[in-house]
Amino acid sequence: MEDDAALSSFIRKGLEAEHHAVDVANEGNRGRAMAIEFDYDLVVLDLNLPGVDGLSVLRRLRQRKANLPVMILTARSRVEDRVQCPDSGADDYLEKPFSYLELSARRESCCGAVTCHRNLCSPSAIFVWTAWSAKWSAPGVTLN
Repeated sequence: MEDDAALSSFIRKGLEAEHHAVDVANEGNRGRAMAIEFDYDLVVLDLNLPGVDGLSVLRRLRQRKANLPVMILTARSRVEDRVQCPDSGADDYLEKPFSYLELSARRESCCGAVTCHRNLCSPSAIFVWTAWSAKWSAPGVTLN
């Protein structure tokens, strides 16, 4: 989930170029509802969302979907944030500004961990919360 429209568009285009289908939610409460309602294999979550704090969203997701990997994408660079997020259940933490190549590599790492953890042999679906999400797909195949 990312409230910055230009940034979410940039990330969306990158994920779509990698054959992901992308859902976008630009507001925290809507994104939280989508993340809980739908089955995603990865959430990319901004901590500074309108309407709700990203850290509270992370904690709520952990209560409802303990195995759902969450990657934090944020401008917050304090040591406290980098420590608190993993302690609250984040699987990864990426600070803005960032390279899309790094985001893609970290996404692959998180999805790979999910794939191994869940004993799946296929790529994972992603929910990006800038308030947006992505589902992995290939021609003729979409994972939900």
